[in-house]
Amino acid sequence: MTVNATPSSSSERAAVADAPAGGETALAAAPSWEALRAYIGFLRGVLDGLPFAVAVLDGHGNVTLHNDELGALLPTPLPSLAHTDLHTLLAELQSIVTDPEDFEAKMREAIREPLGAAEFEVALRDGGALAVTASATTLGNGWRVICLRDATGELHARRELEHRAMHDPLTGLPNRDLLMDRLSVALARLGRQGTGLGVLFIDLDGFKQINDEHGHAVGDELLVSVAARLRREVRDGDTVARYGGDEFVVLCEDLVHLDAAQPLAQRLAAAIGA
Repeated sequence: MTVNATPSSSSERAAVADAPAGGETALAAAPSWEALRAYIGFLRGVLDGLPFAVAVLDGHGNVTLHNDELGALLPTPLPSLAHTDLHTLLAELQSIVTDPEDFEAKMREAIREPLGAAEFEVALRDGGALAVTASATTLGNGWRVICLRDATGELHARRELEHRAMHDPLTGLPNRDLLMDRLSVALARLGRQGTGLGVLFIDLDGFKQINDEHGHAVGDELLVSVAARLRREVRDGDTVARYGGDEFVVLCEDLVHLDAAQPLAQRLAAAIGA
């Protein structure tokens, strides 16, 4: 940001000449142009030091102030962001999000928020996420401060937590909660599709004896091996879940007739016993 601050009258030049040196002292007494320039430079450094993009819009929707992170975020460097309007800024940001229309609608709604701050998150085309905050300034003149923060790490953390909550940590298979959820969905559409649904319950005989004689480490290896064998035998749309302990459940959808589950059950039994 470039600021041209030159005294325009002889009285102003005299005030600058008589002002004490040093930014803080000058601002405390009679602000000089040098002190103002130093303070603006200080604020510029603070703004550019923020780890997220910032854009300040005036009441007409023009970008009056921004930091370096905003320029780095945009795919195409604009000639002069200081003379960019909201429409141009949105067009640039829309090119990096997965749903441009939804992003524009949310952004314009956030900017129209009269009080407080509006927040939302959008998905990026590269698989990441962007957290957006639009808040009104305290000046009360329609100006808005827009902050855009990379939320990719938070997105991945949420996905990891969601995955752990719905999958068995040992085998990586869906757990009982996810199985019941998929079963509810399958039952809901069962009547509409006119196809059958198969649920195969698998219990490992002698597993407790293996655990007792060879230890839990060997038992865990056996469960992982069984899970991998079951997954190899089912179709892509089927679900293999660990129901608990040494129990597994296979959910088969879109069966033409119920007898079609019989060959699968035989293959699964052979795969486990091999």
